[in-house]
Amino acid sequence: HFASGRHIGKVVIDLANARVDVRSAIADGAPFDPQGTYLVTGGLGSLGLHVARWLVDGGAREIVLVGRRGPTPSAAATIAALEAGGAHIVTLEADVAQRADVDRVLAQVAATKPRLRGIIHAAGVLDDGVILGQTWTRLATVMAPKVRGAWNLHQATRALPLDFFVMFSSIASALGSPGQSNYASANAVLDALAHYRRGQGLAALSINWGPWADGG
Repeated sequence: HFASGRHIGKVVIDLANARVDVRSAIADGAPFDPQGTYLVTGGLGSLGLHVARWLVDGGAREIVLVGRRGPTPSAAATIAALEAGGAHIVTLEADVAQRADVDRVLAQVAATKPRLRGIIHAAGVLDDGVILGQTWTRLATVMAPKVRGAWNLHQATRALPLDFFVMFSSIASALGSPGQSNYASANAVLDALAHYRRGQGLAALSINWGPWADGG
């Protein structure tokens, strides 16, 4: 006999292990290569700057932060603090949804920086609304930086021996999120792209983040 009661399914996300996966892709948890370059898209937003701090804490010294606009005064202050600690930070304005912009950024990195070792794709925008209120324009707005950006980065770097190719997805792609059908769909594509890249023998990790405490 089964006792009556409510049964609630749970999804447990081990963010600590997600971080270890990125590090272990380099050298079993060893610090990031101070002689390598690490590129962060959405790099001038709150999440991108969190990532930049984390990279520097892990030993990275050559970091390229890519954003559609230049750094705000707050972002510039964060970057200055990282540079005071010994990091070399380059900020580039580019729209990763445009293949020409991605090619330009990678060409500049190849010409002026040490070998590109890893990419963290954290670019993204929101345009929330119920499904009946969604339009193709609103869908495309959210899809562009995540989906087209990730695909452009994938195609432009698939011949490079990257240590890691990390995409910032969302738990919304697995559980859904009210008013975010476009956002959930975009992140589901990132998850699928990670599987595709792994199937091609390429580095890939898609992290289904929950809410961040400070921004993002």
